[in-house]
Amino acid sequence: MDLVNVNLQILSSSQELIGQHIEVGKLLLNAAQKTTANVVDFYNWVDRNGTIIWSSSKANNTGNVEFKEFSTAAQLYFKKAKDTLVPIYSNKLKLTDGRSGILIIYPIIDIQNRTINKNKTNEEFKGAVVAGISSDTLTQFLENQLSSLSSANIALVDSSGKMILTGIPKLFDAYVFDKKFDSSLRGSGGDNKSGQTIIDVIRHATINPRSGSADIESDGKSLTIAYSPVISKGIHYFTVILTLPHTLASTLDDLVVQQRNFAIVAMVIIVLSSLGIFFVITYWNKGLRKVAYIQTKELEETTRKLTYHDKLQKEFIDIAAHEFRTPIQSVLGYSEMIHANLKNFDQYFEKIIRNARRLEKLTEDILDVSRIEGRNLQLSKSNFDLNQTIERVIEDHQKEALDNGVKIIFKVNKQIRTIIYADEARLQQVINNLLSNAISFTKNGTVTVKVYEADVESDAENDEANIESIVVEVKDTGTGINAEMLPRLFEKFATRSTSGTGLGLYISKSIVDNHGGKLWANNNRDEKGATFTFTIPINQKEDKK
Repeated sequence: MDLVNVNLQILSSSQELIGQHIEVGKLLLNAAQKTTANVVDFYNWVDRNGTIIWSSSKANNTGNVEFKEFSTAAQLYFKKAKDTLVPIYSNKLKLTDGRSGILIIYPIIDIQNRTINKNKTNEEFKGAVVAGISSDTLTQFLENQLSSLSSANIALVDSSGKMILTGIPKLFDAYVFDKKFDSSLRGSGGDNKSGQTIIDVIRHATINPRSGSADIESDGKSLTIAYSPVISKGIHYFTVILTLPHTLASTLDDLVVQQRNFAIVAMVIIVLSSLGIFFVITYWNKGLRKVAYIQTKELEETTRKLTYHDKLQKEFIDIAAHEFRTPIQSVLGYSEMIHANLKNFDQYFEKIIRNARRLEKLTEDILDVSRIEGRNLQLSKSNFDLNQTIERVIEDHQKEALDNGVKIIFKVNKQIRTIIYADEARLQQVINNLLSNAISFTKNGTVTVKVYEADVESDAENDEANIESIVVEVKDTGTGINAEMLPRLFEKFATRSTSGTGLGLYISKSIVDNHGGKLWANNNRDEKGATFTFTIPINQKEDKK
């Protein structure tokens, strides 16, 4: 019984049952059933209304069966556990299949909620864990323990005085304190030197839960009645009654041997119970530590991701607000100046157009990020001359380069084929981003664009060892890439500039990846500045969209 109570105590205080984590709760109840299968018929987990959530005796439980494992009398014990919030032990009850048994109910209490709501038991009571033990299981268990005492009859009396087992047929399923036994059993006592009858001994053992024995005469036979209480957690569950008849051949040595065997069995039971309790506690602690560790790690990872996401979101809002505000203010400001002074306003129009294009690019970048995140970035591929596309981009940036004192050098290799099958507009966007970054971070230097062919190592998923590709290299003599930025250079919002959003390189890498190519960057070794390089496979089939 100690082991059963330990299981019930662990289950009822488990956070998995308090929080009604169904799958983990099933595992816990099934594990408890395995440790006490020889004495417990089932463990039930019920909610605060008495509805079964899981039963270890049922492989497929729907969870909608009302609390009817026992007769309706069991409802009173469940209600008592719910009202008092203390473990309840029932007397002998009738099972629905006709058998009899007992019920041990441990309430599931939310300790944290109990601290906050000291006078609201309806909020702290979360259900109960129920252990059901049938009379047949008890009989089998006790007979197995005392198999060596073949001449002994065993009976069991609950704390109310009701006889549970059939060891004494005259008293089976009766209350030993019923007055009707006073005359009937005393009349059959015969010449009893001690003046005691079987009913007297059993009543004494029930009222005073201590181990002992007594010799009596009943129906002309000499009997030794030995009794021992079953107590766990301070609760008196049963009293075990052994009836040992004296035979003509029995001797004092036989009685000593029988009592010694009884003591040995009792000691073995105590030792096994202690070992079982130790094993269960160790097993549960290990399992709970593992569950707690996994859940803690998951919570830490979730918290880390949410914190990082929140940080990125705030940075993006700040950047976007600044970037939208700057061109809008310029457009409004220059528009007011044109309105006030219509002379020599060409320069104002130029700035209005430049800021409007800046605002347009920011809008397009945000839309591209949305398409990439939604995996909806579409490519419109066609055959085109990559050299001509690069020349157009360089021409668009010449004025910006001159303003920064930057010379753009385009090294054309006429020996290689530059007609490729790709999305021209998207690759122009990539080249535009790389060239714009190179000019922005270079003052009074050079930016060199070079195109050549090379065999690029393929990914592990591709069957080919190397892929023939066109390589575009943009090399500048500027400030280079900050060491802190290099590992996350192609992530969203990765920028140290006060005028950029940090979306350009992220979008560029996504475009190159969608073409089956690669994009990377590194600082120049022997000189200042950085080099950005991307590849596009040459032999792409036109039907591969």
